[in-house]
Amino acid sequence: MAQVKKDHSILAAVLCGSLSHDIVWSKSDIDLILVTIDDRKVEQTGLALNANGVNVHVFLMPRAEFRKTVEGSVRNSFIHSFLAKGRLLYTHDETITALCARLQEIGERDTQIQLLAAACHALPCIDKARKWFVTRGDLEYTALWILYAATSLARIEVLSARMLAGREVILQALKLNQGFFKTVYSDLLNAKKTPKNVEAALDAVDAYIASRAPTLFQPVLDHLKEAGEARSCTEVEDYFKRHFDIECVTTACEYLADRGLIGKASIAVQLTRRSNVMLQELAFVHLGAPPDAF
Repeated sequence: MAQVKKDHSILAAVLCGSLSHDIVWSKSDIDLILVTIDDRKVEQTGLALNANGVNVHVFLMPRAEFRKTVEGSVRNSFIHSFLAKGRLLYTHDETITALCARLQEIGERDTQIQLLAAACHALPCIDKARKWFVTRGDLEYTALWILYAATSLARIEVLSARMLAGREVILQALKLNQGFFKTVYSDLLNAKKTPKNVEAALDAVDAYIASRAPTLFQPVLDHLKEAGEARSCTEVEDYFKRHFDIECVTTACEYLADRGLIGKASIAVQLTRRSNVMLQELAFVHLGAPPDAF
C-alpha cells in the first residue's frame, strides 16, 4: 500500500475478502479494489500482483464505475456484500468515504428482492429432492438436492434477520436457526441416511418455505396484482430479469398457484415468427386471495 499511495491515478484502496473480516490461512490471496481516476486511458481491469510472494488480486475500477456499482447494486447481492464487508484502507477523495459508509444501509425493498431471488434458487432443488424421494426412494440423491438448496435457504435465514449474507452464509444461518439447519444440513452430511430422517428434512424444508411464503414471494404477487390481467411465463421472466436480474420466477408462480394464491391461465403464442399454428403458453393471474391462503 505504501507503493500504491504514490500512484496519483489511484484515489482509494478497499480491502475485500477474508483478510478484511475473516480468518485467513497461508494460501489465502488478498482481494483489493483500487478506485482510479476517471480517465479514458485508465481502464477497468483486473491484475494479479506479487507482493513478496503473496498473491494479490487487484480490481481497478474508475471512480464513476465505483459510484455506479455502489449506488446501483441491490443491497445484499454478491457485489454489495463483497464491498460492504470490505475495509477502506485509504482515500484521497472524501466522496468515496461517503459511498463506502452507505454500503452498510440495507433497504426493505432490496431485502424483498434478495429474498425472492434466494427462494427462486431454492425451489427447483427442493422439487428435485422430493421427486427423487417419491419416485426412486434414493436417499443419497435426495439428500444431495436438499444440500444444494441449503445455501439458498441459509440466505433466506440471514436476509430475514437483516444481516449481510456472506460467502459462508450457511455458517451464519446455523447460528441463527440451529435446529432447522441441523436437520437439513448437518445431519444430512454426517448422520446415516434413513427414509425417516430424509423425509423429515424434506418436510422441514417445505414447512420453512410455506411459513415464509407471503414475504418471500411478495414482489411476484405485487407484479401480477399491478398487471391486473394474466401474464405469460415469458412476460414474467422478462420483467424480473430486466428489473431485478432474477430468473426462474416461473417456478415461484407455480408454487403460488399450487397453493391457490394466484391462478393459472393461458395466452396464445407462436413458436417462431414464421409459425402458422398458435399454441397456448402457461400464464398466471392474481386472484386477490387473502394471505392465509398459504
